[in-house]
Amino acid sequence: MSTSPPRPPLADQAARERVETDTAATLFVEAGAGTGKTYALVQRLGRLLLTDGVPIDRIAAITFTEKAAAELRDRLRVHLVSRAAEGEALADEALAGLDTAAIGTLHSFALRLLSENPLEAGIPPRVTTQQDTAEAAAVDALWVDCADLLFGPGRDEHRD
Repeated sequence: MSTSPPRPPLADQAARERVETDTAATLFVEAGAGTGKTYALVQRLGRLLLTDGVPIDRIAAITFTEKAAAELRDRLRVHLVSRAAEGEALADEALAGLDTAAIGTLHSFALRLLSENPLEAGIPPRVTTQQDTAEAAAVDALWVDCADLLFGPGRDEHRD
């Protein structure tokens, strides 16, 4: 039986560890396919839920694609089931709220916020992703107002 030599540390190991452990910071994680983003995010979410005791309904994990969101949710479920089997009480609590957790795309997160706060957003209750022309124009106007507040008047080029 031969043993493999130890692998040298990855060049970005410190950044990987920060993603998993620095739960006091809000982070944007961007990396190529197959680099371990989902693993790192599951570890981070697990730490937030099980070590820091943050309720799952107070966490948002936003991805770029529905496929990535589904994979993240599935892997987090496996992680939590494993921890629940080890007797981790907070894992059971997190599992109970996982299906309604804010784990999804930027679009689904935005729709969730708008659906939960339609009056504050100035839109009709029960908004959906399919909008007629008048609604689309209203949303466009809201975006311009928000962009003006964030970037200054007339600087709405950040919206695309």
